[in-house]
Amino acid sequence: MFSQQSLDDTILVSGFAQTPKGIPAHHSYKYIGAILLVDKNSHTIEQVDFSIIFSDLTKQILRQHIEGFCVNESFHEFANQIKNHVSIPSIGAVLQAVRAAIDRYYEHIKK
Repeated sequence: MFSQQSLDDTILVSGFAQTPKGIPAHHSYKYIGAILLVDKNSHTIEQVDFSIIFSDLTKQILRQHIEGFCVNESFHEFANQIKNHVSIPSIGAVLQAVRAAIDRYYEHIKK
């Protein structure tokens, strides 16, 4: 559970990307969704979840690399760091979905 204070300081955003056509998940899931809980004060990703089913290990590793990222930092460097440690067929779509969620975050805070 989250306290009201922590909820007041966060924004929940999501972004989506097409799954690669050559992977088995493409038949069941046409899109990967990245759901981010972003702290409005520090602009860091507090939590991440995904709309498709990854193995527990995959989710754990992706979370370790994504959570704590400050969205004000270079996304290109962030993506390259993840690519150096994660080699799964859907990594491009995962990163594209995260990027889309970050873009939605910026649109929301500009309001």
